[in-house]
Amino acid sequence: MRCREPVLSQNPTCLAVSPSTKSGARLGYENDHQYLFVVSEVVSETSSKQNIVIWEIRDVPNMTQTNAIILRFREEEAGNFEALFKKEVLPLWRQFKARGKIIAASLTPVQDGNRGRKGVRDYILHVEVPGMAEHSEFDSNASFLKFLPRAQAMQPEEPLVWLGNTLFQV
Repeated sequence: MRCREPVLSQNPTCLAVSPSTKSGARLGYENDHQYLFVVSEVVSETSSKQNIVIWEIRDVPNMTQTNAIILRFREEEAGNFEALFKKEVLPLWRQFKARGKIIAASLTPVQDGNRGRKGVRDYILHVEVPGMAEHSEFDSNASFLKFLPRAQAMQPEEPLVWLGNTLFQV
């Protein structure tokens, strides 16, 4: 859809932005509607002193949150951690997945990389959830809170933790 004037509505298709905004830029989202405005192309330019450019934007429905965590365990504790995780966290993942509160989740023992240390077993924990509400719900689950201190006691250092809204996915 082409537009000549910015349309500022609950679900706009056009928006006025600065001329320095590049194609592909993320302009924001509304949590309650879970869509993201992405600049796709220049449609027209104005000649006003403000030099505003009108861009076409598109909706990206159901933006999700991706969580990536690197867990480190003492080598002698790795088997205990895996058994504890299988018994206590895996069933929670399955419950949350069945309720649509987890999209995907995996625990992967690291086999190669550039940060390995002797005597330490690393794991990649990857979880994709619909949003922060589901993330918080999992993190505050009583069963998970019971598991967490036992797993932390096996770790020689704090895990590396990253989370963010998913930008691209196939």
